[in-house]
Amino acid sequence: MTNKTIVKFGFVVLSLLLSGCVPQNIIDEVSLMHNIGFDREKKLLKGIVVYPDYQQGNTSSLISAVATNPSNLREELGYKSQYKVEMGQLRVIIFGNKLSSFGLAQILDTICKDPQVGFVRIVISNDSPSKILKNTLNERPLYLMNLIDQSMKNEGIPESNIHTTYDQYFGSGIDMSFPLLKVDASEKIKVDGVGIFKEDKLKYKISTKEAFLLKVMTDRNKVGVYNLKLTKNGRSSYIGVRSLYGKHKVNIINENNREKVKINLVLNVELGGLPEWMSVENEDDFRLIKNELQKSISSDAATLLKNFQANTVDPIGLGRIHSISHTKWSEDDFYKNIYPKMTFDVSTNIIIRHAGVGK
Repeated sequence: MTNKTIVKFGFVVLSLLLSGCVPQNIIDEVSLMHNIGFDREKKLLKGIVVYPDYQQGNTSSLISAVATNPSNLREELGYKSQYKVEMGQLRVIIFGNKLSSFGLAQILDTICKDPQVGFVRIVISNDSPSKILKNTLNERPLYLMNLIDQSMKNEGIPESNIHTTYDQYFGSGIDMSFPLLKVDASEKIKVDGVGIFKEDKLKYKISTKEAFLLKVMTDRNKVGVYNLKLTKNGRSSYIGVRSLYGKHKVNIINENNREKVKINLVLNVELGGLPEWMSVENEDDFRLIKNELQKSISSDAATLLKNFQANTVDPIGLGRIHSISHTKWSEDDFYKNIYPKMTFDVSTNIIIRHAGVGK
């Protein structure tokens, strides 16, 4: 017997052994869930699942059930499915407004400890998860995940997935935040801001513009859009500003016996929709655009930080930053006695890379 024959024979034996040890699931006999929604209904937990039906021409189906806890809910969903329900292909989890306000602890504890759950996007919705998911039935199975991914990659929504959720939920000194979905007037799903939690309960919502500011103060990816109103010689116009890349630095210093948060932003941007009466080739116009943009972003970011403070939420992770230089740091003490008295100073350095003229 030659060496090649021995190797081939070994592979055949190995494959037979492995096939005998691992459970086999035929794809047409399994309900591969891509999207699932959770909400609260009459003090019960409601689950809504979307999965592809391969025997019906790759169409998607929706099933729903209610139960007292996540374990029983999974069983109830299984009773309504013609195939075994598997979590391995889950891509998006939606929490409804009622459940988010009531608290997500029961669900998060289950999801984060489930070895079947891989890389998942977690979002919340103003509309019911049922309404969101019904609007995905005529789309490709990964439509919703791609929509959320695109908003994080290109449109200024902060990064959020099962790993960041695990870190924020079980860690200290930072609060959870999730993208916020809605169905618009044309029945299209869109990302409409970010919801911020205190512990496991939804506490505060911010707009897409504010979400961009949160992103540039926290994420490595600085891509996003910001609108700026410019005024010159009695004329006014809004221009679009797209952040391309940049960096941020957050420091907490003690000033006059008070903790002061200093945030420095460096953003490389391109301008879009410049009015014909302004030009970046004109030195005065260039200086005006740059100064107004720096001033506007710094002011809006500082206002957002004050709003977080007033609503006792900390998606920036200032508690975590503060704990680094304080050996006897206590989360309860920080949020009760230190965070409410903090002051904020944001400085922004804008570098204009490209500019265009709008019509």
